Amino acid sequence: MKRSPHLFAPVALAGLAALVGGCAPRSDFPSLAPRPAEQAYATARADQAAAQPGIPAGVSEALASRLGAMRIAARDAYDVFDARKPAAIRAASSASGAARGSDAWSAASVAIAGLESARSTLGMTLADLDRLEVEASNRAAGSTDADVKAVREIKNQVEALIESQTDVIDSLLGKISR
Repeated sequence: MKRSPHLFAPVALAGLAALVGGCAPRSDFPSLAPRPAEQAYATARADQAAAQPGIPAGVSEALASRLGAMRIAARDAYDVFDARKPAAIRAASSASGAARGSDAWSAASVAIAGLESARSTLGMTLADLDRLEVEASNRAAGSTDADVKAVREIKNQVEALIESQTDVIDSLLGKISR
């Protein structure tokens, strides 16, 4: 098949016009640079993570920052659980004595599942702390290390939060299983 040289010129011209037409002055579009509100939010989160109350002296700066962020994540997860707890308690109280599969029982089961979901988020933070504890222990190489102690302290706090959440969930499950 032979191509006509006269067909090439209009096609090339149309392609060039499409490319040039897609260009516009930069002033017509918003900047993709971080906005002041985004910078303020990032600064506030960094300051919050850097504040790290309760992290002992002698802990490496990088670990202190990570532990501060994990403490914030654990507190946020606990707050989500706490926010969902009153509705789950009401639903479980309403479903107490209700038949399995009834609307009240189903509503309570869904509310309790929401609590379990919030607890699992806290569990992910605990898993990250387990990993940090192993890393810190490996770095300590048999000596007492401030990093290991700091990780264990935060880990113990998160374990206590999870235990309290498990107690609430078990109590509510007991109410709806009767």
